[in-house]
Amino acid sequence: MKTTIKKDANVDLKYLKVDAVVRYWQDCTINGKRDNDCEEEPNEPQIPFAEYVGDVNRILRAYNWHWKPTIDIDNGRILDWPEGTLASIHYKVCDEFCCEILDDNNNTVCSYDGYVPRCMCPKENGYGDYIIMDIDSNGFIQGWNPEHVLRILEQEE
Repeated sequence: MKTTIKKDANVDLKYLKVDAVVRYWQDCTINGKRDNDCEEEPNEPQIPFAEYVGDVNRILRAYNWHWKPTIDIDNGRILDWPEGTLASIHYKVCDEFCCEILDDNNNTVCSYDGYVPRCMCPKENGYGDYIIMDIDSNGFIQGWNPEHVLRILEQEE
């Protein structure tokens, strides 16, 4: 007979790997300039870590890209953020947010999908539907609170 046993373990949470389906890329400014409206061909999002995922949705072209940054949980810095790039983000994501919490060896500790978690909207309340944040020129998310990442784990229990 097989069964799953939950065991308490002390784990060093290191990274939050995000995969968000953004509806309106133009609700972001990069260095003071509004990002592209991806519904207008041939526009593509200019925000760092916008990744083309293929022609998934032929009706809404914007859904063909996901925003996929990796965030250092301890300090709220987006890994490999282009130096000197400022961003102000107000993305509508609704229920199409996914992430993985990784340990310091890049092993997945927890996978989550659903509403946008509180950690992704430090600028103002995102009500589970929005990613709302400012990112400074060194890639640090302003107002980041690493304790809010723990709420993702609580939701998965």
